[in-house]
Parts: sequence; structure tokens; C-alpha cells
Amino acid sequence: MPKYIVFVGFFLTLSCQFNLLLAVKNKTCEKLLGELGNGQSKFIYCATTKSVPVNLCLGCEELYRNLSKDYENLIADVNCSKRYLNSDRINIVATTQGILTSLWQKAHCENCFRDKYWAQYENRSIDLQECLETSSPDVTCVQCKPFYLALNDLYIRMESKVSGNVCFDLQDNMNRTRLNWSKTLNCCQREVRLTNFLIAVGVVVLLPILTFYITAIVVTKRREANHGLLNDQEPELDAPSTSRLITAAVLSTPVEDPAVVSAQVEKIANVLSHPKANQSDDSEQEVPSVKRQIVNRAGPVSDYSSDEEPPKVPKVLLSPESDYSSDDEPLTKPKRA
Repeated sequence: MPKYIVFVGFFLTLSCQFNLLLAVKNKTCEKLLGELGNGQSKFIYCATTKSVPVNLCLGCEELYRNLSKDYENLIADVNCSKRYLNSDRINIVATTQGILTSLWQKAHCENCFRDKYWAQYENRSIDLQECLETSSPDVTCVQCKPFYLALNDLYIRMESKVSGNVCFDLQDNMNRTRLNWSKTLNCCQREVRLTNFLIAVGVVVLLPILTFYITAIVVTKRREANHGLLNDQEPELDAPSTSRLITAAVLSTPVEDPAVVSAQVEKIANVLSHPKANQSDDSEQEVPSVKRQIVNRAGPVSDYSSDEEPPKVPKVLLSPESDYSSDDEPLTKPKRA
């Protein structure tokens, strides 16, 4: 008996499919094209009217399915496919269908029906909306916070599973919910932590300074370590400091005997205490030299005693205006005519 029932069901299914194919073949290309155009116009009207707030995927799902089915029926007929597809440069039928299909795919509408995402999201969203409507404005943020956090966590999990390609209906609804919670209800109040802010500012300001000084120290140490390697032929000079030079100069200065120093001091004191005697001695020493100069200019002088006066020196020899020496003859002036 069960085998008979299965056989009958299989036969009825084949007959239905056969009748469907006959019905499709009996339709003319104009009728198939009209059905496709009608389905496209309905989907465009639905997408336009349900754009704000976005309800494209859920509100227009049935129309999109019918549209896709009408297009498949059109291209299934060989004659219709040759007549309406790739017949001209614009290819209006295929281009229009491609635009509507890309709109559906761009909104990631298929993810709305994946793993019952929309059902889970709708349940959490309804709970939050009921809480916002029933609670008083003073305690709305406190009472409805658990429902908001549950909805937000669900959306984050959904977003991670589909790599960010969440159904656009859910994206738009969640964005509006977050905006209402934070801006309209003012429930998202972030605590300003001044300590963390000051620490961050201090790190940003001091980090370049510390980096500069640490770099300078490291470079200086490295240069000092590599100084001997860079100057292999010339020995490294170790110049002593100024204090060491002064100390060495003081230690190398010879020390005189105190007796010699005292004798020199006494001698200088005696010289300073008898200035007149020194002047007389100097004059006596200068007189013989003057006499010798006079003798050299005047020529040989006769002998004379110390009591007699020395011979007078001619005026010509001692005249400052003479232009000749003692050995030359005097110049004679020419006589006037």
C-alpha cells in the first residue's frame, strides 16, 4: 500500500510539471514579456515606497521572487530569448533586470533570511520598543538598558558571522535605534576620565624628548667606543686638563736657595739707598770717554800738567755747521767777481 501511494504521488507530480511546461509553451513571447514588465514595475514601486525606513528585503521579497521567475520563463523560450536578449546595443530587457538584481544583492537581502536572523532581531527589537513606550522618561535609560544591550550584542554577533554584510533592513533599523538611544533619549553618557587623558597627553609630549636624548646618548657612546677603530694609524690623543697642566708647571719650577734670594734683595736695597753715589760714579766713568772723543777730533794734544788748562779746541772743529770731518780739509768759499 505505501508503494502504491508513492507511485501515485510521483505520477501526479510528473503530470503537473508536464502541464506547466505546456502552458508556458502555449504563451506567446509578448505575453511573457508583459508579465516580466509588470513584475519589474511592481518591484520598483515597492522598493521606492519602502526606502525610508528601509524595508526592501522583507517588504518586497515576494515581488522579487515573482520577478526572477518571470525573467527565467522568458529566457527559457529559445525564440523569445533570441528576440529580446542581445538584439541591440542597449539590451533593455536584460539591463533592467540586471539593475534590479544588483539592487537586491547590494542590500544583502538574502542574509535577512539566513539562520533566522530577522526573527531573532525582531524579537529583541520588540522588547526594547515596548520598554521605551511603557517606562517613564526619568527612568527610561535605567530600565531599558538591558534590552538595548541585548539587541546591540545580537547585531554585533550577526555582523561578525556574515563578515559585515548584514541585511540592509537590519542595518538601517539598528542605526536608527542607536541614534534614538544616544541622541534623542540621551542615554549613552560616557564618563570623562581626566586622569587617562592627562597621561595620554604627557606620553605624547614627553615621548619625542626622551627619544631625542636617548638617541643622542647612544650615538655618543658608540662614537667613543669606535674612536680607536676609526683611527688605527694615528694614536688616540688624551689631552690633559688645564688643572693638570698648571700643577705640572708649578712642580717643575726650580726653587732657589733662600740665602741667594736674601743677598739679591740686600744688594737691590743698597743700590736704592745710595742714588747720589751711583750718579757720581757714573759721571766719573763718563768723563774719560768724553775726553777720548775730544782727543780723537782735535788730533794729538801736547803734554800738560793737571794744573794747566787744556789747550783750546779750534772752533771749526767743534762747530756743528761744518760739513767735513777732522781729517778732511776745510772747504774754501768761492770769491765773488
